Amino acid sequence: MTQRDQGDARGDIDAHLKRAFQQLTDEALPDRFTDLLARLKAGEGAASASSGAGDEEPDKETAQAGKASRG
Repeated sequence: MTQRDQGDARGDIDAHLKRAFQQLTDEALPDRFTDLLARLKAGEGAASASSGAGDEEPDKETAQAGKASRG
């Protein structure tokens, strides 16, 4: 492979990677993340964490992840 071919290959790889990552950055955040960000911006996240308010039920994904990590 010549240097020119290598340069063309690198350019193609760069273009494909940029396209792939651009698609990821264009995706919307899941609702639970946008809700969390909104709570943190409003100061609710810090207040509930410091008050020890753990009475809320975990969402389905969090509960499943906890079960899976326990074995």
